[in-house]
Amino acid sequence: MSEHPLHSERTLWLPSVAEYPDVTRQLRRWGQKVKCGKTDRVYGLRLAGQLRAAARVLEPDQGQFLLRSLTVDPAYRGQGLARELMQRLLHEAREPVLYCYALEYLREFYLSLGFSLRDAESVPAAIAEPYCRYRDNGKTFVLMARQRTNS
Repeated sequence: MSEHPLHSERTLWLPSVAEYPDVTRQLRRWGQKVKCGKTDRVYGLRLAGQLRAAARVLEPDQGQFLLRSLTVDPAYRGQGLARELMQRLLHEAREPVLYCYALEYLREFYLSLGFSLRDAESVPAAIAEPYCRYRDNGKTFVLMARQRTNS
């Protein structure tokens, strides 16, 4: 497990694959219906050693990266933890383009992090096809992408 202290009690946590089942259990306690897969990259934000926010980056096709399951412990929502985790994730991540299916009410949040709106026709099939299935099934996700900057 890698911990990067960036604040006195807040740390970016990059769990090992062996720790993914524990992260999955925590996400499910927070109401997420997800499973951390062994090929996912999982990022967590710990406060005083406890996981309080997490996100996964999947690679559905070679060189195509998708942010999924950004979530915060319900008891800690509204304190900027999702933004802090995303800022740290984006600083650490090396993907040239990171896509996400954002909930409509989070559009401005992702725009403020440098994501831009995309349409299904402008993204790789590995990203577009699941998005279109979600949309066809009534989900109101917004397709977004963020280009990596050279900082």
